[in-house]
Amino acid sequence: MDFGLFFYCQGRGVPDDQAYAEVLDQIALAEQLGFQECWFAEHHFTDYSVLPSPNLMIAAALQRTQHMRFGNYINILPFHNPARLAAESAMLDNLARGRFDFGVGKGVRPGEFAKFGLDFDDRVAMTEEATEILLKAWTQEQFSHQGVYWNFPELSLRPRVYQRPHPPLHSVASRPDSVIRIGSHGWPVAMHFTPTAAVAQCVTHYHEALAQRSEPAGTGAYRPRFLLCRETFVAETAEQARAEGALALQGFWYLSSLASPPLPPEFSDARFKELTGRVWGGQTYDELDALGGMLIGSPEQVAQRVEQLQTIGIDTLLLVVNFGNLTHEQVCSSLELFAKAVM
Repeated sequence: MDFGLFFYCQGRGVPDDQAYAEVLDQIALAEQLGFQECWFAEHHFTDYSVLPSPNLMIAAALQRTQHMRFGNYINILPFHNPARLAAESAMLDNLARGRFDFGVGKGVRPGEFAKFGLDFDDRVAMTEEATEILLKAWTQEQFSHQGVYWNFPELSLRPRVYQRPHPPLHSVASRPDSVIRIGSHGWPVAMHFTPTAAVAQCVTHYHEALAQRSEPAGTGAYRPRFLLCRETFVAETAEQARAEGALALQGFWYLSSLASPPLPPEFSDARFKELTGRVWGGQTYDELDALGGMLIGSPEQVAQRVEQLQTIGIDTLLLVVNFGNLTHEQVCSSLELFAKAVM
């Protein structure tokens, strides 16, 4: 199993410049500890995530690392001019000298679409057309496009991409049919807010879809793989992890509800169940823990959980370590404890 990080960079009430600086410090520490990759969300206009331009974070993080790969889960393609995004990504691919992956996605927040003046119902068709344009721009010396949402005269992308034929494409899934579709492309797939038992079934579906492909599987950065994201907090004792981690996770879901800081200062299981209603169907902390929805515990407890994830076929585990009201010091300590106990 490989290990990486996934950042929302939530607006938890500290100055934004401090939040960004702490994320970059955490990435530098993670590479020293052996983490191999790092991914960022893209969201707009709320404190759920203050990463409207994740590529800027990638450009900054590249200067702090030597080996770690970076990417976005996901680029919300309907929000971008695809020709401009193709050029920006090609530039980033060169700055990274190939340590760059590209996440394809349609977006999930109707409010963000409304604020950009876009129709949420168009997101699937827009994503498919944008993906077609990106691949043309990266792989053809000259291309043009006449579509439903975008039209481009003949043009030649500069700079060219560093990786050939183009940066590896990834996507995310929340349902088995999405996993199968992504597997049919041969792309890596990531899941997040899904019970571990359902993830295990999706791993099987993914490999079945890969087996039906006529093209050989990729290698290296292009290899098909199954990634799983989990909110993770490790403390010296189970009691400390429960007390601090539960409050932080409640803060994560508080911000996910699009509320603004300050975060709730005390944990309430009733409030937690209310906040997890939209994504998890409403779970108490213990119920969500039983579903495998997070990795919060002592080093021994978390190591046991990770071993179970390895058994069901997870290739890469992405830790969401910076969430809710966790301080920079708590995040760094958790990273070090995880690396020592698990990696």
